[in-house]
Parts: sequence; structure tokens; C-alpha cells
Amino acid sequence: MGAESVDRLMDIILQMKINMAHINETLQQQTFEICQELTGIFDDQKKSLDNYLQAIDVKLQSCATHVDEYRRLYASLADVRAKLVELDDAPAPLPVEFPGESLKAALLWRVNELRERGKL
Repeated sequence: MGAESVDRLMDIILQMKINMAHINETLQQQTFEICQELTGIFDDQKKSLDNYLQAIDVKLQSCATHVDEYRRLYASLADVRAKLVELDDAPAPLPVEFPGESLKAALLWRVNELRERGKL
């Protein structure tokens, strides 16, 4: 192989090395941009999930208040019904009473009731 052929081969290899470096740089830049875009998507979706969780928390707090109020009103209604029974009246039956003492028990019961009715 002559000196000219070796020089030409070296030029080709050098050009390939330059091209590979350019390809690698382009790949790294595109990878960086994709990571930035995915990070933005991740952050947006994470924020949305956080917002949903906060909304659920607000609704659960409201639900807890309603459960407490239901129990209070139920106890009052039970007292009124007992007085009606003492007076020999036949009052309507009481509405459903929440089972258990905890909010969790009341919510689980209600969720199961709604599922059985096909509403959840």
C-alpha cells in the first residue's frame, strides 16, 4: 500500500471520527432536550395529581363533617321517635344508621352500599 493510499485512508478515518463526534454530540443534545421535555411533563402531571389529592382531602373533610352532622341529627331523631312511641304513636321507621363509631367505618359502609346499587 502506497503512502498516498495510507494518507487517503487516514483522511477517511479522520472524517469518520469527526462525523461520529458530531453524531454523538447531536445524540447527547437530543437526549438532553427529551429529558427536559419529559421532566416538564412529569412535573405537570405530578402537580395535577397533587391538586386532585388536595381536592379529595377537601371533600373527605366535608364528608366527615356531614357524617358527624348525620349522626347528631340521627340521635335527635331517635329521641323524637322514642317520645312518639311513648305516646302510643306509630312513627315511621328511622333512616339507616351508620355502622360503627369511626368515619372509616361509615365511609366504607356507604361506598359498599353505593357499589351494590351500581352507583359507583
